[in-house]
Amino acid sequence: MKRTLIAALIAIATGCTPNQIAHWHAWHDADPAAAEEFANMPEIQTALASRPAQRWPEGRCSEWATLAMGVGFTPNQWARLRTIMWRESRCQPDARNRSGAAGLLQIMPMWADDCGGTADDLLDPGFNLACARIILAAQGWDAWAMR
Repeated sequence: MKRTLIAALIAIATGCTPNQIAHWHAWHDADPAAAEEFANMPEIQTALASRPAQRWPEGRCSEWATLAMGVGFTPNQWARLRTIMWRESRCQPDARNRSGAAGLLQIMPMWADDCGGTADDLLDPGFNLACARIILAAQGWDAWAMR
């Protein structure tokens, strides 16, 4: 969970591409101490503090657009993603379904382990969105049936 949030912050601060974010994750997995040290460098922290916020279109779920891009979704995927997010949770990160699905994209707990976390982590917006990328890669958009 911490890894995903740090990667999202660095991506936002530096304008990283999804491929660069994937390399960050691989580096963090291989040497977490070095990756954390890098993330805490004054230059990175200054970049985070001084970079103007990216502006995304207003509308439903727009508060999650920057984080979604930070975990690897593309601007071309945003319209579909926010439609699903609105339908699944009304953009509420703490939404729960009696089936056990949780978070912005109502992800089932069985996916949490595959995404590197726990069922409780699904309530974290960064983890939920990062996990949704894994599900999207495995099942495509059909994982969220649009009926």
